Amino acid sequence: MVITPPTNIIPLYDAPFDCPLELFRIENKHLASQLQKMGLFIGNEISRLDDSLIAQAVRIRTKTGEVVLSGGMGIKTIIHLPDNRRIPLLDMEPGESGHIEGTTGGHSLIQTLVELGLKNEEEITLIRKLPPMEYTTRLDHGRLIQLTEGDAARILGESYGRTSQFSFASIHNDFQVCKLLGGNKALSRLQHIGIEKDSILTLVSVSTAQPLRLDNHNQLVISSPDGLHLHLPQQAGETISVRLSQPEK
Repeated sequence: MVITPPTNIIPLYDAPFDCPLELFRIENKHLASQLQKMGLFIGNEISRLDDSLIAQAVRIRTKTGEVVLSGGMGIKTIIHLPDNRRIPLLDMEPGESGHIEGTTGGHSLIQTLVELGLKNEEEITLIRKLPPMEYTTRLDHGRLIQLTEGDAARILGESYGRTSQFSFASIHNDFQVCKLLGGNKALSRLQHIGIEKDSILTLVSVSTAQPLRLDNHNQLVISSPDGLHLHLPQQAGETISVRLSQPEK
């Protein structure tokens, strides 16, 4: 009798982006030991990140104030420069100005930009590109979570009567979430760690992120719900098996 393996168990390298995955098997014992030292064990939940999610976030100036865009947003937002070049916002140099020509993203990106006051023809200036940052945050006065600078930019809320992105939140002040910005993948990721409308976030600290690299080839990026980000070599994606979440019936 031939036993057919469950169809929802696949190599990590074939796993979809930004979906909850369960670590099912790690064939490489050395890799398994490394992951265990970092707190990842069989049965733990992880997600595979899209490359665009690890691009640098950017801080820009508009006529109404400053805004932070995630790296994925910066890649897909096209700027028309005075010399007639049209380039992704992420390719601008600090101090350069131009107007928004359009996007290569979908409706969710357009809506996000509008929410942040960035419509087509809006004049913007790139202030600087942001290094990878970790926002240590208390959720609803309870557990601590880690947010990237890109995710902080996707959270719109209010603190002491002022509306802003969580990127501009003050340390130790409560910040009530009004809206989550972005596409379905980004929204699912934030909701999965418990952030939703009316959640109370309290910024504890902001620090430079130190991604843990197990190899020089960073072709596979995973994260855990508590904020751990790992860059794995490509071959690791073939030795790690994951279980896809089964849809609820």
